[in-house]
Amino acid sequence: MHYWKKCDWLVQCLLCLFLCCAGSVQADGIEVKTAELVATGDAYQLNVDFGVDVSAEVEEALNRGVPLNFLIEFQLVATRRYWFDDEITSASQRVRLSYHALSRQYLINLPNHQKSFSTLNEAVEELSRVRDWIVLEKSQIAKGENYQAMLRMRLDHTRLPKALQVEALGSEKWNLVSERYRWTPAL
Repeated sequence: MHYWKKCDWLVQCLLCLFLCCAGSVQADGIEVKTAELVATGDAYQLNVDFGVDVSAEVEEALNRGVPLNFLIEFQLVATRRYWFDDEITSASQRVRLSYHALSRQYLINLPNHQKSFSTLNEAVEELSRVRDWIVLEKSQIAKGENYQAMLRMRLDHTRLPKALQVEALGSEKWNLVSERYRWTPAL
């Protein structure tokens, strides 16, 4: 009986040590740092800063020619007290990060243009900033309503090569998705 009490104490200490060490490790992934809707003309533009941290496995696959397709999803709802929220608008945007081995350039493909960078850090920094994305018309907004905006960015696993899709689903290193960021915009 005395032996089990000592083991129980030892297991508790090891578990505590494991949890403390696991919490201090920097996790790869995506986080939303700031997001705001800015009124311009007849529309609202979305400006976002993400924190994107790419794992070594993902970087290696990118350098071997695997393009990474990211999906940025935005939604605005009118909150209701006694009923379901009413969706005002939703929008999504695809951004592709790839490596061109011949020119040794990292490429960011946006809906309307393409940019090239000499280092992965520069490309990830550009990927982390979304500016002047028109997501909402002013005519869709009613005065006196309460609105909640939601935003998320994720790696689109369905656009990966089939061989990597299975590995990506079962690996934390390929889990590049932000938590759903919610805020109340000043409209």
